[in-house]
Amino acid sequence: MDPKEVLTEYSIKYVKDINIIGLGTGKTIRKLIEVMSKHEDLKKDKLFVASSIDTEIELSKNNFNVITLFSGIRPQVYIDSFDTITQDGILIKGGGGALFREKLLTYFSQKRIFIGDSNKMKRNKLYEVPVEVISVSINYIMKYLEDNGYAVKYREGSGKIGPVISDNGNAILDVVVKAEELCKFNEIIKKIPGIVETGVFCKDLYDKVIIADENGRIEEIVRSSDL
Repeated sequence: MDPKEVLTEYSIKYVKDINIIGLGTGKTIRKLIEVMSKHEDLKKDKLFVASSIDTEIELSKNNFNVITLFSGIRPQVYIDSFDTITQDGILIKGGGGALFREKLLTYFSQKRIFIGDSNKMKRNKLYEVPVEVISVSINYIMKYLEDNGYAVKYREGSGKIGPVISDNGNAILDVVVKAEELCKFNEIIKKIPGIVETGVFCKDLYDKVIIADENGRIEEIVRSSDL
């Protein structure tokens, strides 16, 4: 049984009675859009805010009503996936390079739900954290991080020579961080000029995490009793 199928079908109930919905980025969210497209009622009187160009394209081609981030409208619920959930319940995102817009919508949404496969639950000592940086600052920031003991590399694209560029026109670095320092790293590193955002989503940035395994079993990590 495909955990993505289980998760996306299960998630439909969270958007049924909602008018303004924010969506993240990635394969799981693409699957969610595919599942939602089978529910014609979800295309009526609902507005969707996308965290990336990719998600906006997928929503538009399935005839959902998409509004721009420039609208400043706060979603009633935001649904996204994650790359990793640590032993401490911290999420790491940004594998698709959309971490800034994802965190923007996460912060400003009324309710935040994250969904993912059970194989994304890790108990590592070290984690690779995506960091979005202004492109001209790459070498300054890489040297600063290396001088402070971090292993860091800039993410290269497979379809072009050079770094992966985010929807905001910025570069993505991948930085190795100790498990116990993830949230501290997220807080401190953003004080450095040139750093836009990190892929660390501490527990204050979600209300519920839903995890499914290959047997179809679902586990919920709940931080808000309203969901």
